[in-house]
Amino acid sequence: MIAAIGNSAYLTRRTAPLLRELNEHDGTDSPLLVGTDHPGGALPVERAGRTVITDRDAVLADRNVDRVYISSATGRHFADCRAALAAGKHVLVEKPVCLRAAEAAELDRLARAAGRTVFECLSYPYHPAWREFVARVRAMDLAGPATVSAVFRIPGREATDFRLHPRHGGAAADLGTYCVDALVRLGAAVEDLAVGAVLLPDADAGTAIASRPLDGRTFTGSWAIGDTYRNSVVVADPGRRLELFRVFSLPPDAPGLVVERPLDGREPTPVVSAGPANATRACLADGMRQVRDTGTAGLVGNQVIARRIAALETLTTSPPAHARTS
Repeated sequence: MIAAIGNSAYLTRRTAPLLRELNEHDGTDSPLLVGTDHPGGALPVERAGRTVITDRDAVLADRNVDRVYISSATGRHFADCRAALAAGKHVLVEKPVCLRAAEAAELDRLARAAGRTVFECLSYPYHPAWREFVARVRAMDLAGPATVSAVFRIPGREATDFRLHPRHGGAAADLGTYCVDALVRLGAAVEDLAVGAVLLPDADAGTAIASRPLDGRTFTGSWAIGDTYRNSVVVADPGRRLELFRVFSLPPDAPGLVVERPLDGREPTPVVSAGPANATRACLADGMRQVRDTGTAGLVGNQVIARRIAALETLTTSPPAHARTS
């Protein structure tokens, strides 16, 4: 049986129904067990017969629970993953799995020693629109220098939002993870990405810029909390621009749209309209396959994940000057 730790808005909105599906598929019709971020800090309560809210320790002590989905605030991921492994559970954890490369290495070591799997849930690559986009990019006959850019910028959040707390990595952990991951999947060398903060009024923002072109391509990423909404990945050469809209955190069962824009003034043309598809469901299904594979132990994709975390670490572990410190 799978249970959850964290009780975030994302869990409630998107993931909890899918976790119940997984349990039902395994023949478990009990309500979903959810442990809060704070051990010992919650009273058991049932919500419409479908979810029981308790504390983290109760989830970890439950012998019927063999898998745990971590949906706590980002800065707690490492401790929650470590506690789950110590309790003998397999772990599926929202991105990023942790904020420091050394922590990723430690989780990999602990999971291997325990014969358990840690799987980072980063769902956007599971959407068919992303796969179609990547296939078209690889098939492009680039005419001259090309640029590859990934942008994820969202409006401001309430002051109580965990993303704004320096302990949880800020915009770099939440949005920068998407951008850097996408650039690497499109060919960037993560070690060549220079990551830095951008000073914007009332915003937590950052960039990732490749220090040198690679095979005629330059790579840039941009993210912010507290700015006009933008969410896309673009590959462009002097003659055209291929753009995937709403690539990151696409709503469940929403289609994905890829548009080609000639730079000579002609009208843009939709070239892919994939979906609808639930990328979160596909990601969780892959995670469960990894858990069921008895040959899989450790942090799945540990080297790639650790390098991505290392690239962002200077921002995720060093809060911006305007960050809330209370």
